[in-house]
Amino acid sequence: MSPYDALAVVPVIAHAVAPGDSAETYPGLSSLLDRVRSTMRADTATVLVLDRTRTLLEPAATVGLDRTLRRARRVPLGEGFAGRVAQTRQPVSLTHVDRSTVLNPVLLDHGVRSLLGVPVMDGSELLGVLHVGFLQRHDATDAETRALTEFAAELGAVLHDRFVDAAHTAALTLQRSLLPTAVSAPSGISIAARYVPADGELGGDWYDVFTLPDGRLGVVMGDVVGHGLDAAIVMGRLRSALRAYALDHDDPAEVLSRLDRKICHFEAGALATVSFGVSAAPFTTWRFSSAGHYPPLVGTPGEPATVADVPSDRLLGVSPDAARRSTVLTVPPGGSLCLYTDGLVERRPAADALFTDAVADNTARLATALMDAGDPEMACIRALSDVVGDHIAEDDIAVLVAHVDAV
Repeated sequence: MSPYDALAVVPVIAHAVAPGDSAETYPGLSSLLDRVRSTMRADTATVLVLDRTRTLLEPAATVGLDRTLRRARRVPLGEGFAGRVAQTRQPVSLTHVDRSTVLNPVLLDHGVRSLLGVPVMDGSELLGVLHVGFLQRHDATDAETRALTEFAAELGAVLHDRFVDAAHTAALTLQRSLLPTAVSAPSGISIAARYVPADGELGGDWYDVFTLPDGRLGVVMGDVVGHGLDAAIVMGRLRSALRAYALDHDDPAEVLSRLDRKICHFEAGALATVSFGVSAAPFTTWRFSSAGHYPPLVGTPGEPATVADVPSDRLLGVSPDAARRSTVLTVPPGGSLCLYTDGLVERRPAADALFTDAVADNTARLATALMDAGDPEMACIRALSDVVGDHIAEDDIAVLVAHVDAV
């Protein structure tokens, strides 16, 4: 999903803009269209944006057509005047406006007789179409076409900034709604978790903690491959689906198998790693299954944590028939369990260091930070402080620490 697909979540402008009105959703857009109309000496100026399917142009804003944009129809690429502009990505001038050349009834009802349209681009990516209309027959000149193309470039920069901001805000809002900072846990175990968004584009990291009807506790750590709003949306869907499968299946491997079939069928092209474990009180015996994810760390009182012997099966989204295993691991009374995503330990190493060595070193730092993790909150803080420190988070980071009560 490109940043411009944020339109599917955050509408651009849902109403028409009459002369003098302001487009409150994106301040400055209506004034830009007013300048376009005035400079071009046109009667109307309209912008349409490409929808998330990249097959339809959605009317976004207009000046000069009164408050009639609600009646404007979406235009398929290649059809009608605006569709031709979008498909060819070239300026199109039209001096004969009727139902055979224009799909939008608003233009016809308003008496527009001539149109000039140009594509709105961001680099090589099509964002939409900008066009002006005239109530009298008007043969567009080369100078007018160049002028409208320059306005389209200015509009493209405005839309780029607004769409990127909208996508980032939508992704962060979605992640925060699904990743509560306070994690509840049953008696006998205490749990804390932290999520640190990347300094740049957000990813699809998530954690989850839930109690099943039979009293067992489920813990999840996952990471959707990719960044931005698309990864966040897939993350939300996988989180909900995993919970649903866990209600009907006791074996974590079976839960991940069904989740794999779900992502392969409904989220074509998406990939994700997941570590899922379940346990019943007193929470010293766990069953874990891993789909391409880092194994948990298990802490023993007075000792650095060690990497659990949980084999990693194929990540989700590659093959719905991949074989999956569940492994039993033991957490001693008074011990700890830590799940994390790759952003915690995978960071660009120094010029003279190997990537694998850097991961091993960061994992060792994490293991030491988990010593005597009686307070999971402090353990999360130490993990982030000792492993990440002042480094910029180039990828999302999620970490979850569970402490099993001593007997």
